[in-house]
Amino acid sequence: MSKRLTIWFLSLGITSLLFYSCLPDPLEVENVPTIRPQIVVSSQILTDQSLVVLLTKSFGALDASNDSDPQALLNQIAINDALVTITGPQGTDTLNFIDSGFYGGLTNALEGGKSYTLQVKSPTMGEVKASTLVKPQVRFDQIETELFFNGFDDTLAQVRHQFQDLPGKNYYMLNVQRFRQQNLEQQLLNPRAFIRLLTDEAFDEKMYSETFRVFPTDFSEGDTVAVYLSNISEEYYRFIKLREDTRFSFVEFLGEPINYPSNVEGGKGFFNLYLPDIRLFRLSAGN
Repeated sequence: MSKRLTIWFLSLGITSLLFYSCLPDPLEVENVPTIRPQIVVSSQILTDQSLVVLLTKSFGALDASNDSDPQALLNQIAINDALVTITGPQGTDTLNFIDSGFYGGLTNALEGGKSYTLQVKSPTMGEVKASTLVKPQVRFDQIETELFFNGFDDTLAQVRHQFQDLPGKNYYMLNVQRFRQQNLEQQLLNPRAFIRLLTDEAFDEKMYSETFRVFPTDFSEGDTVAVYLSNISEEYYRFIKLREDTRFSFVEFLGEPINYPSNVEGGKGFFNLYLPDIRLFRLSAGN
């Protein structure tokens, strides 16, 4: 099995790790109208810059509780019968079904400044589509990481970086993920991973530098972290900002409340592609 497929299969374990702590309590109400489930789309760029798309059915607050079996719930909402394609300037890629709603296998390289369209055709759930523009890649000019001791019981990861802002209005997303052999699967498609959002209002077309600390994760000497810098669309920036402001959970994403923005025609969720600059570090006190 290739390394890329191994990473894809590891991502399947995240659902069982997250559902236990964030399933809503059932509500005892009557005469609630049934809402037809819709396709919920999530896309994720992995550390090797490959793509995974997760397809699930939306569900309501009455459909799950703390007593629900996570794997049974995933099996219930995963969409496994879809034909999933992504069309761009180099043609159309058909993604391979992996397992439990996950699809991957994009073979054509993404190009900055180009538009891509996702199409999903499911015999049981219908069809949806979504389009996105891949923003030009921005790379770190300088970056370093180290452990930071806050004087209490916590040890944080501290990141210092610098990059050149591109012309025009831009929106940036920085992600920091810790990778350990025993919990690598938790890092993939994980909305609770550390995210820092930036706009270039204060540094348009200038070199930008800052230092920030990653919380609430407690880090240790020797931990491996991946730091991503991505130039993203305004629409995706606002989607992510709303998730962060409302302490968005993985189950909330799968249910996809109606008030969250979406670029999926006929469905929910958000389809987004970007070209991250990804750097890997092993943490120490004063790298």
